[in-house]
Amino acid sequence: MTAAGPTLCPFALVTGVACPLCGMTRALLHLAQGDLAGAVAYHPLVLVVVAVAVVAVVLRATGRRWPAFARGLPAVIAVAVLFVGTWVVRLAASSLPPV
Repeated sequence: MTAAGPTLCPFALVTGVACPLCGMTRALLHLAQGDLAGAVAYHPLVLVVVAVAVVAVVLRATGRRWPAFARGLPAVIAVAVLFVGTWVVRLAASSLPPV
């Protein structure tokens, strides 16, 4: 299990509420330890982040580029909407990680 450490997120420190990215580090640590349920509990998008990282490594290793739809501002906006939307749902369900 991951140890509870100090909160370093400026948003969480100022507002007392976890931000859209809060919990991702601990989720990745749980996933690295093989605790899928714990990882998803800390941040439900952890598997998406890992999948994107794996694709990025494979693309870089093969010298290929991301497809056009996955580059630029529209892709950044789509990811932001995904994270903020997930955050709103978690906020409404009171399932944000502790601050």
